[in-house]
Amino acid sequence: MNILFAAGGSIGHIAPCIAVWRAVQKIEPAAEAHFVCSTRPEDQTFLQKEGMAFTALGGRGVSLATLPAMMIRAWQVIAETQPDVLFTKGGGVTIPMAFACWMKHVPIVVHESDAVPGRATRMISRWAKVVCHGFPSSFADKERFTGNPVRHEISQGSRDRGLQLTGFTGNRPILLVLGGSQGATTINEFVAKNIDALLACADVIHITGEGKQGALTSRPEYWTRPFVHEDLSHLYAIASMALSRAGAGSIGELAANGIPAILVPLEGVAHDHQVKNAEAAVASGGCILTKQTKLDTEMMGNVRKLAEHSDIRSEMSANMRRLHTSDADVAIAKILLASVLDHGVVP
Repeated sequence: MNILFAAGGSIGHIAPCIAVWRAVQKIEPAAEAHFVCSTRPEDQTFLQKEGMAFTALGGRGVSLATLPAMMIRAWQVIAETQPDVLFTKGGGVTIPMAFACWMKHVPIVVHESDAVPGRATRMISRWAKVVCHGFPSSFADKERFTGNPVRHEISQGSRDRGLQLTGFTGNRPILLVLGGSQGATTINEFVAKNIDALLACADVIHITGEGKQGALTSRPEYWTRPFVHEDLSHLYAIASMALSRAGAGSIGELAANGIPAILVPLEGVAHDHQVKNAEAAVASGGCILTKQTKLDTEMMGNVRKLAEHSDIRSEMSANMRRLHTSDADVAIAKILLASVLDHGVVP
């Protein structure tokens, strides 16, 4: 069985595909996979580190100028890989790939991580056999709630290894600052501006995003990197709380680790999907929402509240874990396998 995975433009689209692929391998060890991603170096580096075969398709999105070449390459990928099923996660590169598969009668399964569907998902859903969702809602016949798949190793980090990496003692609360796989300039600027106040109440791990700058300090309570791959699970293992954007991938990994979070959603893009994600997460009791326009007036108060009250962190941690659907990867793997059968019943 050959499974084609199409996702790109963000590691938040690609990482869940890896989780699903590993679940497929456990059920069907003879299956083979090929990934289609964007031309972003981050996408390709991530897949290389995961040991996956892949094809980079077009640019970061679809336009009238790029579509013809992307469609030709999509047809070539199908001819080269002979897929039995396509699984898509989002990003502009998935549209030509899904359309080409639909024209070839290759069954399509699409997964929407966010609380509100993106443009690519809405378009591909017309051609899909099954549409999976990461957030519960009311769905049509071919739609399923599966939860958001997370790589299992992401919640199996070592606290000792995390402390060794950062040099922290573990005697103070630890704030993990994430801006998503591409970083968040606004959050980085807040950290740089308020670094002394932040370090007064917690040790800080700051993942800035490639090419982005953190705080200009050499204090041992502050540990920063542009991007972390293999060691991310160890950083999750020592984090007492997080400050993060509200991408579904970030929320999913924080939930899998039970890390209470202060979410700063990116507003005004893609149907405000991050705002909707944040609102759903806040409703669970595991997160606090701070709008970007209120960073300077609300954020330090929220950080201090979590840093100073371990009981609040414990309650939020338990609530956060309830957002995680531990068998989402297996549920989607079973849907993929069933979709290959012409007369199979999709669970």
